[in-house]
Amino acid sequence: MGLSNLSINLIKLLIMKKVSIHFYTCMLFILTTPACLKQSSFANNIDKSIDSVVSIKNLKKLHYTGEFELIQKNMSIEGVVVANDESNNLYKTISVQDSTAGILILLDGVSLYQTYPIGSVLRIQLKDLILTDYRRMIQIAAAIDTSSGSMQVTGIPSPLFEKHILVVKEEPIIKPIPVSYKNLHDSLQGRLIKISNVEFASADTNLTYADKKNKIGASRALRFCTGGTVYLRTSGYADFAGIKLPAGNGDLVGVYSVYNSEKQVFIRDTSDILLKNKRCTGAAWLKN
Repeated sequence: MGLSNLSINLIKLLIMKKVSIHFYTCMLFILTTPACLKQSSFANNIDKSIDSVVSIKNLKKLHYTGEFELIQKNMSIEGVVVANDESNNLYKTISVQDSTAGILILLDGVSLYQTYPIGSVLRIQLKDLILTDYRRMIQIAAAIDTSSGSMQVTGIPSPLFEKHILVVKEEPIIKPIPVSYKNLHDSLQGRLIKISNVEFASADTNLTYADKKNKIGASRALRFCTGGTVYLRTSGYADFAGIKLPAGNGDLVGVYSVYNSEKQVFIRDTSDILLKNKRCTGAAWLKN
């Protein structure tokens, strides 16, 4: 059941905005100092009688674009992992979604897929974590540093994974949401989607997903035959970065993201792309 407007406003009052960088530096030191850590699991740290589960959609309503909010209330989200770092297309990040929305979780660790495989349902305790965004893509982090003049974000330190994250169960089947170009909007951030009747421009089919040699990421335009373009974003470190783009038309499954006003999607691996049909023609396509 979603939170009422009154409940959301009350939560906002319990979130401190624009906390000084000195506090964040101290907080990060405390969080990463073993002597300060409780030696119990997340399940034992949390008092479920006072910890409330909120939807990811309502959590994201607490965020103001370009700012950051320290969460001071005992509350959690529950969501299924739809993307992780197994193919190295994500770095120190997982994406989780519930029935209402999705969000990126920054984790300062490697080989996250071994602990949080796709399909894992997680309960994430949010107290002392931070809501922020990168170029409008909303995410959860552990600390913020603005001393350099730009916002530097730190993921949850690995010693604190068990304090904040509990694997509840496995969800063997995750169905992507079928969406058309006109329905690609911010509410889909972090969610697994499926787009159909798309293809790369003919000239781009000679390109690879990204620049694997120089480890440079790339955005490749995916055009809808009915009109509109979304960009496939791939890291230069992705295992499949050096593979040629497919030349056909078809379906793509991936996680929806944004970079400022650009609509983007990233895949987990190349099995998410099924572009094997005949390429499309027509007036709508020529206008893309």
